[in-house]
Amino acid sequence: MRPHCLLAVPAGIVLALAVPVTATPAAAATSVEVTFDRVSQATALGDRFTVRARIANLGTATTEPLMADLNVTSVTTAVYVDLEDWSADRTHELPPLEPGASTTLSFDLQPVNVGRFNVYVVVLPNGASSPGTGPLAVSPAVHVTVAGRTTLSAGGALPVAIAVPVLLGVALAVTRIRLRRTG
Repeated sequence: MRPHCLLAVPAGIVLALAVPVTATPAAAATSVEVTFDRVSQATALGDRFTVRARIANLGTATTEPLMADLNVTSVTTAVYVDLEDWSADRTHELPPLEPGASTTLSFDLQPVNVGRFNVYVVVLPNGASSPGTGPLAVSPAVHVTVAGRTTLSAGGALPVAIAVPVLLGVALAVTRIRLRRTG
């Protein structure tokens, strides 16, 4: 490498470090906050539960219309999550929120997988000028633990449970009658 090139590299690094970095509007902090009514949920496979998300405008200006989208993610790679199986009502469109205003959304879920999952909501601007662009507000996760369900198949058990004692009673009665006649 030539000597004058060696000086160019450190000078470029120093120049890059000296230039102030400013946030772009898309990366600006959002004034919308999303919180849940709980931090965890234990349930069993197939049971239904509801989580409530509170969307609040903490800013000083009215928001654009908003869209809140529910998401479920497995905390392990062993389970594939198909969100459509967990919830039929995953997306809500919201009107603009005034400063200090909030709204609460309910999401009904029914787990179809056993394991550990994170449920969260992402809120994004949904204005006519730029739908789906702008800063996102992401809730903290609700940690969901789904236990398996052990079920016993009762199919055909009731007839057997009734027939066996009846047949034993009839056999006992017939045996007593024969013993009395022969005795």
